[in-house]
Order: sequence, then structure tokens, then C-alpha cells
Amino acid sequence: MKLIRFTTAESTTPTFGIVVRDQAVSFAVLQNKLGNSSAFLADSRSYLSNLPNSEQVAKELLSWAETHLEDLAKGERHPLDEVHLLEPVDVAALFDFGLTPQHLKDSVETVMKYEKDNPQTAPLLQAFAKAVLAPKPTPAPGRPAPLSYYKCNMNSIVGNGVVIPWPAYTSRLDIEPELAVVYGNERQPIAGFCIFNDISARDVQATEFIGGFCLTKDMAQGNQLGPYLVTLDEVGDPYNLDVTVLVDGQVKYRGSTSEISHKAEDIFAWLAFIAPPKPGSVMGFGTIPGCTGCDFDDFLDPGAEVQITIERLGTLNCSFGKPSGKLLPSRWPVREQLRKYHE
Repeated sequence: MKLIRFTTAESTTPTFGIVVRDQAVSFAVLQNKLGNSSAFLADSRSYLSNLPNSEQVAKELLSWAETHLEDLAKGERHPLDEVHLLEPVDVAALFDFGLTPQHLKDSVETVMKYEKDNPQTAPLLQAFAKAVLAPKPTPAPGRPAPLSYYKCNMNSIVGNGVVIPWPAYTSRLDIEPELAVVYGNERQPIAGFCIFNDISARDVQATEFIGGFCLTKDMAQGNQLGPYLVTLDEVGDPYNLDVTVLVDGQVKYRGSTSEISHKAEDIFAWLAFIAPPKPGSVMGFGTIPGCTGCDFDDFLDPGAEVQITIERLGTLNCSFGKPSGKLLPSRWPVREQLRKYHE
């Protein structure tokens, strides 16, 4: 089942519903057709808080809709390409973990290429790389494995098909395709999975290893989620999914979620050890290796159209906006494609 939040040309009020074939249908419409009503499906937070019962109710509505889709009037169903898909749940908290060591290794090598002669940042990067590659100690009895994460900007969460404004302070804007899990509740911790695109400004990242990734990660519309929340029964094995990134219609990167080192249960255990997660908490596992510019020192240009596809989870679309004015001086050499924005 693919759960969605969407708006239409007629209404900018977020609607909670499901994908039925190639149509977006609200739970309110389906419940009205069947003459029943469940508070479980009023919105995504009610749905997540009432799992697993809410999932069962939703699947019953989906089953009816799949055989009666043609009975719905035009205003009761909307082609997916005519709606705006928001982030699939009302996000209670957003965490990003670093559970893809190969990406961390490859990206540090790229950053070190430009920071190796900097006495302030080079030692930090060297220590980080050493820590990433070092064997992890066995946790003490009664304590789950510690997993590093940072907290994301709740003011910058967006859904599908958005334009990412190009920040004036970077000349190396980058995508970060990730697998994300959505937390339900104690009865059913895994509500489902979606795609997470963690936009990053690479040429300022080395300066923020101490103090937090503010400029690096917290830019406007820099945390993209979607296009759907896909339930576990439809995902299959979330840790064995192919990942493909198209840029301007051409395959740019390929990878796999099989590179992820820990599972959702490990994330939940570590977070619960600190504080109980709330329904609607979203956790990214880490950037899929081989699927980001920093892995190859091969960055995207202003105006680039990006399609991130994770098998069974759909395709998340975005584009990079063009700088609205002159870019600030970069700490790294200016790429030829951005020179006109520095002159």
C-alpha cells in the first residue's frame, strides 16, 4: 500500500489518502462511499498512532477502491501527475544516520582533496575517516549499539517535485539519496519506508564538523521526502533495493540499499535508549554509496533536473534552482559551470 499526502489544483489543504493504480484518492472519499468513518484515517498522525488497526482499515478501503475505481467521479479521484505529492506523513522528528560507511569513506576522500592543506579542517577530516573505518566495539550489556545521527531542520521538509533554491554560500550543491523508515508506535514500529533526499552544500561541510551541519544541511527545502509511504508488505526486503539517479534524463548514479550496515530495529533501539520516538518520526539510514556527487567529485549544475528512484518505493523528483544573484566566494576552486555566478 502506498500512502500519500497531496494537494490539488482546487485545494491547497493537505489530503491524506492512498494510491489506487495511477490515481490519488482520499480516505475521506472512500469512507463516504462505503458509509463508514474511522478516526484512524483522519490524517497521517492518527494513522501512525493507531497502527496496526489503522493499516488494516486502510487496506480494506484500498481493496474496495481497486475494484470500484471507475465508480469514483472525477473530483473524487485525481491522476497522480495532476496532484502535488507532499511529504507522505506529518513529520514529528527527522533524524539522519550515517549507516553507509562506503559513502562516508568516499565523500571524505573528495572533501580531503580540497581541504588537505587547511590546518583547521584537515585534522578533523582525518580523525573522522579513521573513526569511520575503525572496528566498532561491542556495546555494554543492556545497551544497544550506538549509532551516530544528526537532527534535521524541521522547517525545510518538502515533498515531491520541488525546486531547491541554490544557496548563495555554496558552489557545490549536492543530492543525497537515502532510504528512510517512518516510525509508527510500540505496537508496530515500522510504519513503512520512503525516499529521503538530503540536500547538502559540500564546500562548507568541513568547517561544520564541530558545531553542527547548519549551512551544509539546513537550507530551504533541503530535506525532501516521498513520494509515498510504502508499507512493509509491498516493500519486501528494504535492504536489497536498487537505486537509480537520473540527471536531466540521463542515468548519473546507481547504487543499492544493500550497502546499509544496520536495520530499522537497531535505529529504534538506539533512539529509545535515549528517548522514546514519537509516531511520525522519520529516520534516514545514510546516503546510498555511489549515488551522490561527493562520492566522485562530480557535482550537479544549477537548473539540473533530478529523479531518484528506489525500487518499490517510487521516484522522487526535484530540480536545482539557479542562483538569484552573485554567489559568495567558495572555499574550493570555482567550477567552470558556475563561474558566471561569481563574476
